[in-house]
Amino acid sequence: MITVEIPIPDKKKPPTLTFPDQCVNCGKPKRVVLPMKLNMGVQKKNSETVMMDFPVPLCAECEAKERRITNVTLVPFVIAGLLLCGLAFIPAWLIAPQGTTPQTLNFDLVFGAFVGIVVGLVGGTVVEFGLKFLSAPVYGKLLLKRPLTVFSLFNDSEDVIGLSAKFTENKKSLKLTFENDETGREFERLNSALP
Repeated sequence: MITVEIPIPDKKKPPTLTFPDQCVNCGKPKRVVLPMKLNMGVQKKNSETVMMDFPVPLCAECEAKERRITNVTLVPFVIAGLLLCGLAFIPAWLIAPQGTTPQTLNFDLVFGAFVGIVVGLVGGTVVEFGLKFLSAPVYGKLLLKRPLTVFSLFNDSEDVIGLSAKFTENKKSLKLTFENDETGREFERLNSALP
């Protein structure tokens, strides 16, 4: 595993990254390019949000594997979360007292929904974590380092099979972690001219 840090001198003009013409995970010839974007946290004068765009090359096998990772992360989180949300909502709704004033009129529904959402988020996260742990030998070490779905909503990072990209503090640089050392060194060589 190799980590490359790319400096970002101007957040309004992020550097353009060049990847080797091979899969970032296994080094085979590229078949597709997955678009990855990170929000720089600034806007241009026309109110357009500045995004750091870096297209990541993958071979056909790794693209299929990346798409299957969704079956290990997002799909179990959503399905388990919705089921547990519904299962928790019904008893919480039935047990909660009905409001007697205009301000508390639908308290039982609000309370049931709140309990359902909390149980759904926690339960979906636990199921996703378990499946990620069991699937790590198949999908690689970086699968375990990927944030859980509930946390990835608030995380300034992008992950794809064989590559993890995350900003450093205050977005002064971008850290890219490659599982394939050879691809990481080639990426470093191609981007050595960046400031």
